[in-house]
Amino acid sequence: MTKYCPACGEQLIDEARFCKNCGAELNGPQTNVNTHQQNTRQFIESSEKSHTLAIIAGYVMAILIPLIGLIISVYLLTRDSSNAKKHGRYVLIVAVVIWVLSILAVLR
Repeated sequence: MTKYCPACGEQLIDEARFCKNCGAELNGPQTNVNTHQQNTRQFIESSEKSHTLAIIAGYVMAILIPLIGLIISVYLLTRDSSNAKKHGRYVLIVAVVIWVLSILAVLR
């Protein structure tokens, strides 16, 4: 069974008493793969929740003020979350379309 450090998630050898990465003492039963996967899933979920406000602001700004929408889309595209990247692309598309339509309306 693969074992992981409960403090930092580093993969461990079966006989380890201390984590080679963070130095945490490993007393009692070792953390198994399921616990490591749960920790990873919780981290990803909290990361994606933190981008929700930026995603909403990106759509609103892309429609109202395209330049700010472009800036927010760049921010979202640089995040590690696949959800943030996906919405960053959509916000970019909306901002560019609104910007082009605005320019065409002014030129008429």
